[in-house]
Amino acid sequence: MLELIPFLLERLGIMIILAFILAQWGPTRRLLRQPEAGWQFRVLVLFFATYGILSNYTGVKVDLAEFLPHAWLEEVDGTSAIANTRTMIVVISGLLAGPLGGLMTGLIVGIHRYSLGGFTAFACTLSTVIAGGVSGLLRPYWRDRLGSQALLPVCLTAFLMLFEMSLILLFARPFDAAVELVQFIFLPMTLINVLGVWLFLSIIRLAAREEETVRAREAERSLHIADLTLPHLTRGLHIHTAEAVAEILLQQTRAEAVSLTDQSVILAHLGIGSDHHQAGSHWTTKPTEHVLQDGQVRLVTERLDIGCPVTDCPLQAGIIAPLIVGETTIGTLKVYYPHAELLDAVEVELIEGLAKLFSTQLALGNAQRQADLLKDAEIRALEAQIHPHFLFNAINTIYALCRTDVEQARTLLLELSTFFRSNLQGARSTKIPLQKELEHIEAYTSLEAARFPNRPFLDIDLAEETTSLLVPPFILQPLIENAFLHAFLNEQTGYVGVTAWCEADQLYLEVVDNGRGIEASRLARLGREVVPSSGTGTALFNTAERIRTLYGEKGQFTITSDGQNGTTITIRLPIEVRKENQHAHLVD
Repeated sequence: MLELIPFLLERLGIMIILAFILAQWGPTRRLLRQPEAGWQFRVLVLFFATYGILSNYTGVKVDLAEFLPHAWLEEVDGTSAIANTRTMIVVISGLLAGPLGGLMTGLIVGIHRYSLGGFTAFACTLSTVIAGGVSGLLRPYWRDRLGSQALLPVCLTAFLMLFEMSLILLFARPFDAAVELVQFIFLPMTLINVLGVWLFLSIIRLAAREEETVRAREAERSLHIADLTLPHLTRGLHIHTAEAVAEILLQQTRAEAVSLTDQSVILAHLGIGSDHHQAGSHWTTKPTEHVLQDGQVRLVTERLDIGCPVTDCPLQAGIIAPLIVGETTIGTLKVYYPHAELLDAVEVELIEGLAKLFSTQLALGNAQRQADLLKDAEIRALEAQIHPHFLFNAINTIYALCRTDVEQARTLLLELSTFFRSNLQGARSTKIPLQKELEHIEAYTSLEAARFPNRPFLDIDLAEETTSLLVPPFILQPLIENAFLHAFLNEQTGYVGVTAWCEADQLYLEVVDNGRGIEASRLARLGREVVPSSGTGTALFNTAERIRTLYGEKGQFTITSDGQNGTTITIRLPIEVRKENQHAHLVD
């Protein structure tokens, strides 16, 4: 009995070599995680069927408790049987390819075993078909435990070997010969098939883990490159950003040259061939034209396919991937290598993935620029509503004074001219120093004082450290105008106070009046929607909306009033200063 083991081990060695070959096939690794019904599935079933037939042919012939080793079995007489590794093959097929794959393999291998003959042919055929179906049904349970242990395949194989021996005893005749055969082959065949399943699946699992490790490493490298390129590509695709990205790729990949183009010219080319592939020149390669037209990745494996007119150009092979924003191919990423052998699957997948990441970064940058333009347009639109609000009142005041006091009207007109001149000079900015806003207020109050000499008293108290801080233009003047117009009505006396102070990295602006207040029903709507009034009805809403647009959750606009004793409007903004020769800087 035990003398059968060395011969079965020899057959098993052949199977394990084939297992190693199978493990190098990519679809096998994918089938470990997800069953497929495509061509990979059919090829895998065909492979295992061929594998099982080979196991039948290379089995050890056993004749009445004696084994007769042959290199190749073509038929078995009526008193003989075959000791082989067929069950191992069928079990692995079911675990990898699922119920359908296991059943198909079992049918093909079982029918072939039946054709060889022998007094156990029917029992072996039936057990082979059942083994394929059962192992396929157990695939989900084994797949869930793929990375932890191989207990299920081992126990399953041992059980199926016991089941096969039972069928031999049940169907094979003469019965005495069947009993003697089972006693002779059960232990060796069970040990070899269990060992084979364990070795076979271990090889495939190790190959799958190796692939996962490589993919994880490449994913980490891709994310690292994407992190380096993000600050550049979000600024758009032009010569400066393309050169920075090309330099990063040249350092982080195995490429010998990296080029980025737009739809017409080379934006950057670093590495070999840079003496004649220069930024600003028109790209001359046909593959680039094809990629721009259809948006598909191209692999160039021969120098002639690159199409460079320079005879000694060192660029021999490369990958050309599209850069797509929306539905438009706006440029290409071209990565070159000195030899086509360097274009392995890992490198191709890396470059394809990077091109998609770069496209996303360009799209994000484009979206951010569009959002900034939209936000700026919204702010300008809101400011455009405020300018006429002040201008109409000022012109009416000067027009009235022209009849009674020409000199004062002239003075006010010059002051108004100075006011708007300074306003136009700062029109390109959405932020101005608080001191400038104070000048706006003083210009406004001087015009209002000329029109209504007995207007409520205005008191301005700004902490010294606040005057240089940046605020949106016209953030206070409309609030003071609103208080003058609506808080006191026809009353000739009153008080409006403006204060500013800093607290915990926040700038607080407050406009307080002792007028008649705002009723609760109206107060709930102010600042959140345009509320109809005797004025334009937009002052408070515009101010609140500009704060929300510019600062988001970092800004706050609140109105409090008890409905009888005045109103307090408080604005909270993050402290923002303008450094010399720099844009505005937000203090967090």
